[in-house]
Amino acid sequence: KRTYEALTGLIQETADDIQYLESISNSLDIARSEADLAQIKEELIQTGYIRRKYSKKKVKLTSRPMHYISSDGYHMYVGKNNLQNDELTFSFASGNDWWFHAKGAPGSHVIVKTNGDELPDRTFEEAGRLAAYYSKNRGSDKVEIDYVEKKHVKKPNGAKPGFVVYYTNYSLMIDSDISNIKAVQD
Repeated sequence: KRTYEALTGLIQETADDIQYLESISNSLDIARSEADLAQIKEELIQTGYIRRKYSKKKVKLTSRPMHYISSDGYHMYVGKNNLQNDELTFSFASGNDWWFHAKGAPGSHVIVKTNGDELPDRTFEEAGRLAAYYSKNRGSDKVEIDYVEKKHVKKPNGAKPGFVVYYTNYSLMIDSDISNIKAVQD
């Protein structure tokens, strides 16, 4: 009986670790520069998967989220890794901005800045496409995307970077074609 109780906890812990490492794998897939890789390495050091090598020089993290503009002129931001996802969702976004993420798969958080406006349907679709493209389900015909106002997204105490919970969300099914979405060079 004690073994069963101990193993149940270990199985859940291992499943959480696998889910987290899959999100790291997805971050590596969408990394575009050496700065992105340095930020992923820093995240792995912070979570204890890699030991920090002590050196005199401090590593500067200069990687920034991807920035797109919707057909209707709304700014959309895509986190490239879990640290950026956390920063986007909890530091950058305000309560009425919309948050998008692929359901049940590791992927990027997508934030659409609303400036207090009601978003047009086309912007919801484009943000959903970005969330689908920058997830593990990239290339699938239909990807289920959850979206909710940012104020309904919470981070549990002690959760790993990029892990959030949300309730009362909406869902949409969409493909992962982002060829007609305009990227902004920062």
